[in-house]
Amino acid sequence: MDDLRYQALTYKLRGAIFEAHNTLRIGWSEEVYHQGMLEVLASQQIPVVSKPRRAIVHRGVEVHTFEADLITWDAIILELKVLPFGTFAPGHKAQLIHYLKCWGKDLGLLVNFGAIRARIERFVWDEPELRIHEDYEAIALHLNEAERKLLHEVRSGILDAARQYGLGYPDTLYRKILAVEAAYRGLECQQDVIVPCYVGRPRPGVSTERAPAGGRDLSDQRACNVGAPIGLRLCPHEDLSECFAPQDWSAGELWQTRITDFRCKPKVRCCTE
Repeated sequence: MDDLRYQALTYKLRGAIFEAHNTLRIGWSEEVYHQGMLEVLASQQIPVVSKPRRAIVHRGVEVHTFEADLITWDAIILELKVLPFGTFAPGHKAQLIHYLKCWGKDLGLLVNFGAIRARIERFVWDEPELRIHEDYEAIALHLNEAERKLLHEVRSGILDAARQYGLGYPDTLYRKILAVEAAYRGLECQQDVIVPCYVGRPRPGVSTERAPAGGRDLSDQRACNVGAPIGLRLCPHEDLSECFAPQDWSAGELWQTRITDFRCKPKVRCCTE
């Protein structure tokens, strides 16, 4: 059962965490608690690696480097925080998931030393199944032969990256991977190009970040006006309104190809009336 995974080891870790917290009390920086944990773990002969680093390399290009706080028994990752109000934010939980994904581990502990009593949250990571959904109905009649070939190349790059890396990394990492993949395939990829986008009547100041491929923007403004996306992208949600918002893919279960120009995880802000 998930709640019993590494039960004996996590029991020892909890004791070490509380010992470090009881010794140091509150009011120190994260680095002080980190060093305190190392001393306690060493005194209890718990094997640990401190601040290991691992790079993600795609097509020979280093796109990101992760650095975890502690890995014990080469099995459990500890992420240490100092939060005075004792509440973990979604970003803290996502960060631990990214580390579990990167190191191929399935259990992590999120630890807060900033409150009167140390708080520990346990996270089990079993990577979700990658499901692929493709829908080109909205653009099928608007593409010429050259655009179809471009779409095929972009689609192949995205699906190759999706299958290679799966789910569990932050959106910024996937964006960099797709940009490198586009360059590898000889596709021109611009990021953060601002163009108008609206639903219903145009409104000033509404924009979207886009990355045209092959020197050509394949968007269809008529489709954008009625809320139908044009182009090629990945999204972990069925609901298109969710696809239009920035997302962290770590919790997603669905990669969805919906947009036919090459976008490295764009963010769209739309107004409705």
